[in-house]
Amino acid sequence: MGALSSRHDRNGKWRPESAASDCASAIVKAFNGVEPLPADYDDAENLLQMRGGGRSLAYYTGRTAPSDLIDRVFTLTKKNMSRLYDETNFLGGWKDRMKHREISAAKNHILVLSDENGSLIGFISYRFMIISDCQPATEVCYVYELQVDVGFLVVRASEHAQESFRSRGVGKFLMDIATVIGRYVGAKKLMCTVLKLNSRALSFYRSKCGFVNDESDPDSFDCRCGHDHCYHILKLELGGTDAFPEGS
Repeated sequence: MGALSSRHDRNGKWRPESAASDCASAIVKAFNGVEPLPADYDDAENLLQMRGGGRSLAYYTGRTAPSDLIDRVFTLTKKNMSRLYDETNFLGGWKDRMKHREISAAKNHILVLSDENGSLIGFISYRFMIISDCQPATEVCYVYELQVDVGFLVVRASEHAQESFRSRGVGKFLMDIATVIGRYVGAKKLMCTVLKLNSRALSFYRSKCGFVNDESDPDSFDCRCGHDHCYHILKLELGGTDAFPEGS
């Protein structure tokens, strides 16, 4: 699977969708024990730590996801985010129809982590696009949602204590997969929009994942775009590679 053939058409236009699906499917098969873990996976240790306990990983697009899964993903997003949308008036506040349409859009890619009963632990959704706000046209993987169900609690037997999956690295695990996929398809960076009021998320992206303000961030010195400043636009620079999943 060569770099040009899998990512660009004959006119040199970026076409990441097929390669992204191949990469995500290979990771899902490895996680679920269907095929061996590819040697070139960038963060194999984190992937292996999340395995076990009956947990499973699944990949869909908005077009292929079952309607009941879309509904569960929507419900988790609403539970975690609706109050923040309303408090900041982001996009005019929370709107069920708008968010449901976003999640189920054909170009939306969704990775879902579930427990042994098939209940949703968390998910990440992302799209591929060209960004040109306050910068030259740049190929990016844009993370639309990264949500973990804080209601899921696990017992750490050695300490007889409970902790939520949010504190067990589920978000970082899902973000690591998106990073691998973004690099594989030749995205120059991973991007996301984070509400300033969501201090936990800002700390996660910046401290744990290494994100910084993008050139298009409303607070950026180089971009006085006049947007609503209730959010940050963050980026993680990527180095596109052809290492994974060759031959899968």
